[in-house]
Amino acid sequence: MILKIIHTSDLHGYFFPTDYLDRNEKNTGYLSLLNKIKKDDKTILTDGGDILQGSSFAYYVKEHLNSDVIADIMQNVDYYTLGNHDFNYGYHYIKTYVENMRGKLICANVKDKTGQIKFEPYAIKEIAGYKIGIAGIVTDWVNLWERKENLVNFEITDAFEGAKGALDGLKKENTDFNILIYHGGYEIDLENGKKLSETTENIGGRLARELDFNLILAGHQHMEISAYIGKTLAIETPANGSKAALVEVDLATKEMKASFIEPKLEDNKLIEKYRDVEEKVQDYLDVPIAKLSRDYLPEGRIKMALKGSDLADLINKIQLDYTGADISITSFANVISGLKKNLTTRDVLNTYRFPNTTVVLEIDGIRLRAALEQNFSYIEYDGSYKISKKFLEPKEEHYNFDYFYGIDFEKDLTKKVGERIGKIFFKGKEVKDKDKFSLVMNNYRATGAGGFDMYKDLKVIKNYDKETSEILLDYFRKL
Repeated sequence: MILKIIHTSDLHGYFFPTDYLDRNEKNTGYLSLLNKIKKDDKTILTDGGDILQGSSFAYYVKEHLNSDVIADIMQNVDYYTLGNHDFNYGYHYIKTYVENMRGKLICANVKDKTGQIKFEPYAIKEIAGYKIGIAGIVTDWVNLWERKENLVNFEITDAFEGAKGALDGLKKENTDFNILIYHGGYEIDLENGKKLSETTENIGGRLARELDFNLILAGHQHMEISAYIGKTLAIETPANGSKAALVEVDLATKEMKASFIEPKLEDNKLIEKYRDVEEKVQDYLDVPIAKLSRDYLPEGRIKMALKGSDLADLINKIQLDYTGADISITSFANVISGLKKNLTTRDVLNTYRFPNTTVVLEIDGIRLRAALEQNFSYIEYDGSYKISKKFLEPKEEHYNFDYFYGIDFEKDLTKKVGERIGKIFFKGKEVKDKDKFSLVMNNYRATGAGGFDMYKDLKVIKNYDKETSEILLDYFRKL
């Protein structure tokens, strides 16, 4: 008896065959994947979360429709969990999504305090006399990253303990084969077992080593992975519907074969059903909103880190204009488009791709220096400048390098981290350790994410509810 398990994760609202950088069709997207997926009574479809946020389509649906649209698009999924970005748009958006999903939500380390959203730790599917156990968890770092108001109704507990408890429950049910859907990644190199991270954001390696799930279906890191950790097959899928994972299991022997499914450009019922929404999204993105004096385009990552970026400076100036803060920082997603002279909504949303809000903190000279030192650990020097491996492995994290505006500083990146930043100046005056400043940043960085622990306990001067992308759009529309 061969069981087929087809897994997606981190779709981030990329359903149609496009990357939204332009209107051209690309061989990507969940609905195109469905053209290659044949579902029968010996096939289970799973999804690992991070579906409600990320693309222009997802943004448009949030602004003008509701998450029941996404639930309908995902109607073929049998079992799913939530990802950290699924919390970005708040409780009721998730609730609407879950209420309209045909599949079963499983997440052992999340509870709804109100009891309205039913989180089950695991489910059991019986096929041809075999009992298939399916558990789910999400990285508990949601507690660190997400805005507090979006988590008021949720209790998110330790991911490992959630997985362990779910597995114990499945074993009591005498299951024959156990699957863990994990919205998180792997902290080890799957080829050699080398540990890549000391944090608990990603614990896929530990889950495989210390628990005995037959199969872990992961996400979060946006990588294509298929390898064994001990006796556990570890899978991860790339993001944005570019591929799905296929695992074929011989339930008699528990032998597994893994491969990846690529999209196929072809119409289907769901594409036809939501084509009008997609066309409205594309039209919305192409609406002109301003005329700039010139293009503001990204350059090479190392060049921008060493020399600065006019594009980042423009965003920082807008943040300072909006908040009145002394200093501003901003970062770029791994892929951005830049702002064209004839500016459209598409340019803005494809340049500031995060669902962040804006926070102003009070910072002193000591912590400002510590932040700069951490920031410029992004660059390594071994006779030439290159991006540090920790920003590239186990996944690319260019978004954890910030561009500072409002200060000048001396730097020597040939020195070791901790000794790279020299004198710091604010309005021409050298910054002293006890000097205090207002610093505007996004709410993700304000939590200390990305290694910026020095921000964690700083005094909050002001929180802004409006998303940073909306602040930018409003600014440009008024030009």
